[in-house]
Amino acid sequence: MICLAWFDLARILIPGIILGVAVGRIVALRPSYVDRLRPYYWLSAAHSMKRSDWVRLITTVLWVLAASLIASAVIGTFLQEARIQTYSPEEFPLTAMERDYPWLVLIAVNLLPIFEEWVFRCILIDELVRWRRSKVLAIVISTVLFSLFHLSNPGTYLGYAVPLIPAGLLLGLCYLRTGLGGAIIAHNSYNTFLLLIGLLSR
Repeated sequence: MICLAWFDLARILIPGIILGVAVGRIVALRPSYVDRLRPYYWLSAAHSMKRSDWVRLITTVLWVLAASLIASAVIGTFLQEARIQTYSPEEFPLTAMERDYPWLVLIAVNLLPIFEEWVFRCILIDELVRWRRSKVLAIVISTVLFSLFHLSNPGTYLGYAVPLIPAGLLLGLCYLRTGLGGAIIAHNSYNTFLLLIGLLSR
């Protein structure tokens, strides 16, 4: 039991430290990434958007949301029929929170995507495009890292990352088409829908 606790602690801390060091080094070289998290950046961007920009943002977010939910449902059904376990409800930290504090989980799944999109889409995709000159490769690599990073959650198995792959690819496309704001909105909407579906299906 003690070994399992240490393993869970390690699987949380090690990826977090590696990611933190990598992002810290990149941000130190390019401080402009931090600006994208500041309110004035969002207000300025929203103020300069035309009606056509808003239409493109909304339609892209809705398309990404629908496609991600469908892909997750199809893959989830396949994994269930194949009896591939994705996570352990007893060990997964959000299981008890979702049951006892659903509003706290709702806040968490809408705050975490801000950080995730900033790191995995904004920083990683931009840096990979700058390095390899390929948007396709940048989206694929960021998606793989995004999916694998979620395995740092206690109680998750390799199958947990599989439904996140199409979602990550779609969020990458959304980022390239609408920017960081669109990717965050799409990710938040995706998480919220999944949480509501889980709560209503009890």
